[in-house]
Amino acid sequence: MNTESVIKRKTAMGLLLAALCLLLILPAAAAETREGVIALEGMEERVEETLFKSPQGFSFWYASERLEAESGTADNIEGVIVSNPYSDDYMILSMIPEEDAEEYTEDDDASIVERSLEGRVQTDLYRDLEDGQYYFLTLIAENGQYLRAVGQYSLEAAEGTARFFQRVLDSVAFEPGCLFRAEWGEWASDEEPGLAQVILTALKPAENVKLLSLSWDCDDGFTASWEEQTALGSFDAQQSASVTLEFIGDLPNNGILYTDEEGSTRAFALDISGENGDLYFWDIEE
Repeated sequence: MNTESVIKRKTAMGLLLAALCLLLILPAAAAETREGVIALEGMEERVEETLFKSPQGFSFWYASERLEAESGTADNIEGVIVSNPYSDDYMILSMIPEEDAEEYTEDDDASIVERSLEGRVQTDLYRDLEDGQYYFLTLIAENGQYLRAVGQYSLEAAEGTARFFQRVLDSVAFEPGCLFRAEWGEWASDEEPGLAQVILTALKPAENVKLLSLSWDCDDGFTASWEEQTALGSFDAQQSASVTLEFIGDLPNNGILYTDEEGSTRAFALDISGENGDLYFWDIEE
């Protein structure tokens, strides 16, 4: 079974099963809110904002009385959809890999990778008016993490919904993510069925790195347990290693465990994006 077959098998039901487990098992939690002020047509208006945390590794605040926010897929993009329930105005927020961010900004004088290591970068790559609709793409980067926001709103909403969209973007914060990036390696025809090569690259130094075998219990609050498998030792920044993994079932069965520079031990699940088949890590314990 090649990499493409692994992707197709994994992505068909994984997100649906995970969502069902969460909906059926997890108790409803009180949403975290805050008070804010927004300027609309020259007047200040007080709003209550709700915190949204995405499993992709970012969070933001949105005015829940004016907008809706949910994880999902729109325009073939997997991420968080923020929309006005009373109009066709919407935007999709999603994490993107470093190479995509570099491609978006290849005409810039300074590398967005270097700029993001020095501080937060937020830039409109385009915001075009066409037939009474604004179409936009905004890129946000910080400390080597990259978020893309694409969307549209009507000309009439430029002083309304668009202001709330901008406030969402201005509040985006990246959660501490995995220190490793995972990419598909080359597939060899003589490999055993069900196995795929994966390239792991450390973004920062990490010690006591180990591969994990994961199992899930939806009857106990959708919790993960794991067994330690291969020990990979320590990694320097930008050091890579090739591993061969088996992807089975609808939920992630592979993971990684390591100790960071602060001495904290972190565990992450290795998952496959339903949008484009890319590999990504998410925090098992959140």
